[in-house]
Amino acid sequence: MSNNKSVKYGKSSQSMISLKENFFKNNDEILEKMRGINKYYSQQPDRFNCKNCNQSLGVVSFRKQYVDYTLCEKCGHLNGMYDDTESFCKKLYTDSKGADYAETYNSRLAKEFNQRVKDIYVPKAKFLCDSLVDFGHVLNELKYADFGAGSGYFVSALKFNGLNNVIGFEPSESQVSLGKKMIGEDLLELTSLKDTVNKIKTIDVDVISMIGVLEHVQNPREIISAISKNKKIKYLYISVPLFSISVYFEMVFPKVINRHLSGAHTHLYTEESLKYMAKEFNLDIVASWWFGTDMVDLFRSVTVCLDKDNDTSKMKPKWMELFTPVIDELQLKLDEKHMSSEVHMIFKVN
Repeated sequence: MSNNKSVKYGKSSQSMISLKENFFKNNDEILEKMRGINKYYSQQPDRFNCKNCNQSLGVVSFRKQYVDYTLCEKCGHLNGMYDDTESFCKKLYTDSKGADYAETYNSRLAKEFNQRVKDIYVPKAKFLCDSLVDFGHVLNELKYADFGAGSGYFVSALKFNGLNNVIGFEPSESQVSLGKKMIGEDLLELTSLKDTVNKIKTIDVDVISMIGVLEHVQNPREIISAISKNKKIKYLYISVPLFSISVYFEMVFPKVINRHLSGAHTHLYTEESLKYMAKEFNLDIVASWWFGTDMVDLFRSVTVCLDKDNDTSKMKPKWMELFTPVIDELQLKLDEKHMSSEVHMIFKVN
C-alpha cells in the first residue's frame, strides 16, 4: 500500500459565497446571536489545559467578544480559556432536540439540501475516495462511519460517490430526523455525545470521518485515542478550522459576523498542533487538502461595513467589482503556504 503523502490546494469560492448569502444580508441579527453564545461561553469555568496536547495553558494572547484566547506554547493550538462544559455543549447542540444549532446548517427543502451536498460535500467525499484509490483500495470493500454527521450531508455525498457501506452518527435528534427524510434511507443513527467514545472503541469500520467535528467536541483527545486503539479502523478523515488570518479580520471588524472563531469554536487547530496530534496518537498524515475562505471573509467584512455606512455605501458595487475576480487567486496563495482557514486531512491509523 502506498504511503506517499498527497497534498492538494485550493477550491472555488463561489459556492461558499452563495451558501453564506445570509451572512451578508442578516449580519446584525446573526452577530447578536453569536455574541450571546460567546458571552455564555465566557461564563464557564476556566480552561487550564490545551484541548490538543493537554499542556498547561499560559497567559492570554488576545481577547475577542468577551472571550480570552491563548496559543499553546507546546503544540501551537489556539485555545479559548474557558471550558466547553457539558451544559454549554447541551445548550449549543442538543437542547430543544438540537433544533437551535441545526438551524445554522439545515437546508429544509430537498432542492437546497441536494445543492449543498453537491457544492460543499461531494468534493470532500471525492477527495477521500480518490485518496483511498491512490492507496490501493477498492472503495466498496471498505466500511465507512461519519461521526457528527449532522443532517447527513457527507453521508449523502459518500452515497453519491457510489459507496454502499455507509452510516452516520449524530447527537442532534432534529438533524437525524431531517437527514433521514432528505436522504430517503435510514443511514443516520442518534448517538449521544457521551456514547460517542464507546461507539468508536467498538465499531467495525475501515474509515471514520469527522467533518467539522473535532473543534466542537468536549473530548477530542479521548476520541482520537479511541480511534488509534481500534484495530479495525484504517483511516481517519477530518476537516478542521485553523488559526489563520481570518481570525485577525474578525479582530479588526468587530461589527461583522465571526464565522471562524465564535463561541461554537472554542479552539482552533494549527498545522503544528495537527502534526503534534498525529505523532502522539501514532497516526500518519497521508493526504491533505488546504483551502480556506479567508479572502471571502475579507470580502464579506468590507462589503458589510461599506453597506452599513451611509458615507461609503455607494462604493460597495465598485468594491465588489474589483475584489470578486481575484478572491480565488489570492486565496490560493494562502492555501499553498498552508495559511488557509481550513484543512482536510487523512490519517493512516497505525
